Amino acid sequence: MSYQFTYLKVPLIGICLLLLLPHVLFGQVKISGTVTDKKSATPIPGVVVREKGTKQGTTTNDKGQYTLELKSANPVVIISFVGYQTQELKAKSSLDIQLVEDVKGLNDVVVIGYQDIQRRKTTGAVSSVKGKDIENIPYATFDQMLQGRVAGLSVLSVSGEPGSNGIVNVRGSNSVTLGGVSNPLYVIDGIIYNVNDMLPANNGSYNNNPLTAMNPNDIESIDVLKDASAAAIYGARAANGVILVKTKRPKTGTPQYTLSYYTGIAQKPAMKPMLVGTAERRLKMEMLYKSGYSNFQNLSVFLTDSLNPAFNNNTDWQGIFLQNASINNIDASVSAATTGYSYRLSVNGYKEEGVMRGYYMKRLSPHLFLSLNPGKKINIAIDILPSFVQVKHGTGDGSRYPFSTWSFPSSFWDVTPQQVAAYQGSYGNALDKDNYLYLTSNVKLTDTLAKNLVFSSSFSHNYNNNRRDYYKDKSINPNNRNDAYNFNNLTARWEIENYLNWSKIMGKHSVSAVLGQGAENQQNKYTYAEGNNLTVGGLQTIDGISRGNNLYAQSHLEERARLSWFGRLSYEFKDRYLFSGSYRRDASSKYSTNNRWGNFYSASAGWIVSEEPFFKPAKKVVSFLKFRGSYGVTGNDPSNYYAKYQALTTNANYYASSLGNGVVGNMSNYNGTTIVYPDYNAPAANKNLTWESYPQTNIGVDMNFLNDRISLTADWYARDGKNVYLDNVLARGTTGYSFYSGNLVSFRNTGIELTLNTSNFPSSWKLQWNTNFNIAFNKNYITQLPNNNRDLIAGPPWMQQTLTVGRPMFTYKVWKVNGVYSKDSDVPADPLTGKRLTFNGGNPYAAGDPILVDQNGDYKIDLLDKVSYGDPQAHVTGGITNTFTYKGFSVSVLCTFISGRKLWNGYLSDKLNGSSYSIASTWGYNSGPASDFKGATFWQQEGDNAQYGSLLSNNVDKWNIANSNFVEDASFFRMKNIMLGYSFSPGLVKRLKIGGLRLFGMLDNVFVLSNASVPDPELIDATGYSSGNDYPLPKKYTLGLQVQL
Repeated sequence: MSYQFTYLKVPLIGICLLLLLPHVLFGQVKISGTVTDKKSATPIPGVVVREKGTKQGTTTNDKGQYTLELKSANPVVIISFVGYQTQELKAKSSLDIQLVEDVKGLNDVVVIGYQDIQRRKTTGAVSSVKGKDIENIPYATFDQMLQGRVAGLSVLSVSGEPGSNGIVNVRGSNSVTLGGVSNPLYVIDGIIYNVNDMLPANNGSYNNNPLTAMNPNDIESIDVLKDASAAAIYGARAANGVILVKTKRPKTGTPQYTLSYYTGIAQKPAMKPMLVGTAERRLKMEMLYKSGYSNFQNLSVFLTDSLNPAFNNNTDWQGIFLQNASINNIDASVSAATTGYSYRLSVNGYKEEGVMRGYYMKRLSPHLFLSLNPGKKINIAIDILPSFVQVKHGTGDGSRYPFSTWSFPSSFWDVTPQQVAAYQGSYGNALDKDNYLYLTSNVKLTDTLAKNLVFSSSFSHNYNNNRRDYYKDKSINPNNRNDAYNFNNLTARWEIENYLNWSKIMGKHSVSAVLGQGAENQQNKYTYAEGNNLTVGGLQTIDGISRGNNLYAQSHLEERARLSWFGRLSYEFKDRYLFSGSYRRDASSKYSTNNRWGNFYSASAGWIVSEEPFFKPAKKVVSFLKFRGSYGVTGNDPSNYYAKYQALTTNANYYASSLGNGVVGNMSNYNGTTIVYPDYNAPAANKNLTWESYPQTNIGVDMNFLNDRISLTADWYARDGKNVYLDNVLARGTTGYSFYSGNLVSFRNTGIELTLNTSNFPSSWKLQWNTNFNIAFNKNYITQLPNNNRDLIAGPPWMQQTLTVGRPMFTYKVWKVNGVYSKDSDVPADPLTGKRLTFNGGNPYAAGDPILVDQNGDYKIDLLDKVSYGDPQAHVTGGITNTFTYKGFSVSVLCTFISGRKLWNGYLSDKLNGSSYSIASTWGYNSGPASDFKGATFWQQEGDNAQYGSLLSNNVDKWNIANSNFVEDASFFRMKNIMLGYSFSPGLVKRLKIGGLRLFGMLDNVFVLSNASVPDPELIDATGYSSGNDYPLPKKYTLGLQVQL
């Protein structure tokens, strides 16, 4: 029996082994593959790949590759990475994975106040832009790339010159200085960039943007802090909002090499239509004859004599300066990370020629990041960012044109080849170059003192040196002499910060805090030298000039310091009740001792309703819902470093005492001692000057629908500017001083912001279509003014703008125009006197004069009849981006729009300004090729129904141009850019033994739609003025290649 039992046991054991064999064999199987971005098909390093229900897991290497051994039967693999949707897939031996970008990115991390916070747990108004969304856009600065991408962030170009400044506002303007710009605070890898303190060498009069020092392709992400809850931790520097920039960091694995290059052209844009040559001649003759201008009876002979050299001239003055220009950009980087150290070194070279001849901008910008771990708990991180920038400003006479466009010489003028070369900047004696050296560095020590306690100490330094050499040869100098100028500006700033981060999770409670202190110092040095009538012009330097009126120099030095204490506390309960508060106390050397310290704080709360048990039935439709609210106060200090003092200044035009060499000023000599009289043209001292404060309330909601395929963020805000600094003009007889500086103005910005993100197709489809739409509505108005809220008037008489309680900043103050008087009998007459309407009590109006509305009915047009008529603030801003991907192909289209903004058509108003020139003369024959003004008509004889009045100089008010004819709607819709790309398949990339290969191209500034008569309604300055002399915004076409090794 025992023998039989043993015999039967053998097949039973065999059967059991066979049943177990699949499990044994599968446990020995490894799966492998590559993880790529579905949009770009580029590999993603650092992706977590793990087996569901087990502890088996791994991460992808620098080429996106992974290998994983599986343990369970019928295994499922979970793939997750920050910024992408988590996927669960059935395992197979070869598994390539394409990750889809998370539309909302709830698990993304944002940096707020020295802390990293998961986006789903933020209680403030924070918007983000990913670096890959703005890669390889052909602009020198990243701020211009943000246009239309963030609700409440208004970015407008004022010039198409390479590397130029723009107007960047977060939730409306905070500047009460005419033409002023309230730039946000930029924080790049923890280093403060205050662009207001980084002036170019000619003291800010040129349009150079300090952000040209930064390579946009180095950016990993950008966070825009819009409300006080997010920004108050930055205290006195956060009044205009904060933009945090995080640069790319190395990924774990072997060294990763990336090379990217693009080239393209900037196409000269369509300019103002001009009539030149025969067309100009005919139009001007017709106008002069119809206007009865008898002084030019023989002009027809002059203009029709074919033997006259001028007869055949048809100089297109605009065309002389324009060209198609080249753009080139190259980026190279290497990075790696291990347990002991990590590094990333990148180098960027960028060159953009201007579409106006003689202009260019060049940049060489290396960037080194090095992280060392000398111990298990200690990390030392070093950032070094030098940048070398050179900018050339065209013709050598310091202007964009040698003439403004409204006063171009007639096309009848003959132009020599030498003059053309000089105007185009190609003449050897033309010189106008800016050279910039930016050096930014930061060293940060991090020490983990305990499990939940981390100490950080950082020291950062900004060094900016700008030298501008400017030479005007006598061949293009109206003074017929050789002049040379030199400007030099040095800005040096250092800051040290020490802070502790503590965090603790206690069951359902989570607490984190930061506590720190900081100190900052900045010094600005400025020198200027000018030499006139150089004997040897070819030297292009100030040399060989004796003391006297032909030699002039000055220098300027200013310094400030700041001391700070700050803290932030966050508390969470059950992962859905969120509270946060911050406090900062700043001291500034700009104030007297009694007002030196300012207090800035915030409090906020959030409620993630979708985490409540009662909300579960609704989660199939509303997958995420959070309400949040905040209140806080940020601040600002004045641009004047020494407003509290009566500065010791010299003024050569003030006091009639000898200064030597025939120069007079407010200096004198008494018994061998130099004495200085008070300079009453300088501002009066104000020891009571105090901090500007900006209290802000924000209420918001974040919602996701249909498993996060749709997300909606909505915010309402109200931000007040209180005790805002302003130079207010005083009557000299009251104090003796021209003006004083004080906390004189208050205003409010209030608005609504909406951001909608949608994934329009299911993630399983090969074709993907994502949409981002954002729109912001902002209302700005003055709430308090000095002198019992009396209006403050700024600007020249012909373009006055006012600060008026209840109205937007710098509203245009004009006479309302309702057409042109066709006949004398059309002019209203006073029924009591029978006299026709007059201008300021002078001669009566007549046919050909503009119909200025008599607002008070006194039959006299004067200042009392001026009305508020629009303002240059944008009331509505926004953008829409549609992105399509199919396999390796991608197309992204960005459109932007602005509404409610008004502009002043200076091109037209300056042309028609009769206050200084004869209109018929200025417009008619000696200046400027004739413009069509989009079909504008002028009154020429009785009975005409015209858009504009007579061009003759004998009309009643001589074309007082401060009227509504020249205020236009500056709203526009622009197709900003189209981005095209193709990422080659992982199979081809693997065969080539590289990490990734992508071909890309871009069309920028495709078209603009507007009702304005100016060439481009975006190209206006902060006052809304469009000169017609603006540097045009070109179309750009680029093509490039990116390789990962």
